[in-house]
Amino acid sequence: MAFDAESGNGGITPPRPVTPSSTRIMPPASQATRTRSSSTRAQQPAGAHRAPNHMAPSKATSNAGDSAPREPKNRKRGKIAAAIVGGIVVVVYIAGVIAFSNIYYPNTSIAGVDVSLATANTAAERIESSLSNYSMHLTGCGMDWTFTPAKGTFSIDAKAEAQAVLAGDSAFLWPVKLIRSLATGNAKENLASLDETTKATYDKDAFNQELSAAIDAFNQDRPGTFDAAGAYDADAGKFTVEKARSSQRINADTVTKAATEAIEHAQSTCSLDDSAYEPLAGGATDEQLQKACDAANELLGVNVNLKMGGATVATLNGAQMCKWITFDDSLKPTLNHDQLSEWIHNLAETKLDTAGSERTYTRPDGKQVTIGGGTYGWISDEASLAQMIQDAVANKQTGDIDIPTKQTAAKYTDAGQPDWGAYVDVDLSEQHARYYDADGNLKWESGIISGNPNEGNASSTGIYSINNKERNVKLTGKKDPETGEPIYISYVDYWMSFIGGAVGLHDANWQASSSFSNPNAYLSVGSHGCINLPPSKAAELYDMINVGDCVVVHN
Repeated sequence: MAFDAESGNGGITPPRPVTPSSTRIMPPASQATRTRSSSTRAQQPAGAHRAPNHMAPSKATSNAGDSAPREPKNRKRGKIAAAIVGGIVVVVYIAGVIAFSNIYYPNTSIAGVDVSLATANTAAERIESSLSNYSMHLTGCGMDWTFTPAKGTFSIDAKAEAQAVLAGDSAFLWPVKLIRSLATGNAKENLASLDETTKATYDKDAFNQELSAAIDAFNQDRPGTFDAAGAYDADAGKFTVEKARSSQRINADTVTKAATEAIEHAQSTCSLDDSAYEPLAGGATDEQLQKACDAANELLGVNVNLKMGGATVATLNGAQMCKWITFDDSLKPTLNHDQLSEWIHNLAETKLDTAGSERTYTRPDGKQVTIGGGTYGWISDEASLAQMIQDAVANKQTGDIDIPTKQTAAKYTDAGQPDWGAYVDVDLSEQHARYYDADGNLKWESGIISGNPNEGNASSTGIYSINNKERNVKLTGKKDPETGEPIYISYVDYWMSFIGGAVGLHDANWQASSSFSNPNAYLSVGSHGCINLPPSKAAELYDMINVGDCVVVHN
């Protein structure tokens, strides 16, 4: 039995059975809750029953501590981790500043000595020990030169140099500097301060002499001017800015200054940039030079073969044309007609004109003959050829051009070679003449009587051609100054002239037959310069030979 003190009626409430499912432990009510409960009970009428204490509490009776918001645990952990990382970064940065205030960055060298991660004292020791092997290598702008001081002539305050380089390492920027040195393999240029105490001692006279000689050698084949010869790229077949720039000279003062600074600070290398060049074409820009090259390339469209006797003797294309193009002060290209004429004249002298030139041939019987002079051979028309070339350039002509001539030969050959076909070989030393066809076959031969040298009438040597053939001709000699009469008058049946109308091959019936077999007869009964033949032999030759055939008279 239990006494219900809250019922107000003093009744006895019988006990209720207790089961595991109905048992609930309630949290203690707050003071406010208890007050409200008492007030509620006071208002209940007598005999009314209140709800049992073991029923579920209302929301108002929940724990007051559960109503405050809680911060997520992950956010707290992130802040803590960030603070820790930040602290580590600061410590590492400070450590790096301290470290690189005392050691060099990786890939640092001084005077060609690797001082990576070394202290200034260690670096100084390494520098001192390597001075005997020091050399300075200068490169850039196409130049490649090395200076090696003579033994005992190069020295440096290694400690001061090492300290100067380290002082310039910017330790506070070590993260950037370290990454750069590792990525590029070059920490810095390693040029120490310009304090006089850090400069090397060396043989300045020897250095300057060798450097000056190297600069002169580099500039020797560089005209330093913008011209056609220097701007034409033979491989590309046109004018290019790159080729033009290859003609630039380097400025001796600029190069000497850069090299001197390098050796004074014991640098093992010195690199030149474009500022070492002397200005080209008055300092013209690449754009201006390109415009000039484009205009000059418009003159290179011609591509013709110059032919003589069916053989190509020269080719006129861009490689040749570029030599005749000149640029004025405004970089405008034009064709230089004087240079063109000079080229044509030189071509005529060396390859085209053979008349009068010396030629060597071997006679079919094996005798070798070298002879010059005479009138036979090619003679080109230089003026007409110049005009034809100018027209070809203007029209960008391609194909072949037959060289205009004033005189021709049987064929075109290289200089010094026989350019005839059928010919008469007149051998004055043998007093014998032979006629060969174009294939070198002997068709005729005979003894001769040439001009009498004792009378001042020696036959002229040289290479000629038959210019006329006549029958029954009266030959009249020069007039005797005393009598005014011709010194001789002769009648011949067969006349084959080769020097004007005065000297030729002809029959001579007044000569004894025996004289034509005597190689010395010409010294006593020789002619006035003509080649005398037995009448029968003259008739045979007359029927074989043609106007234009060559006559070679030699000793």
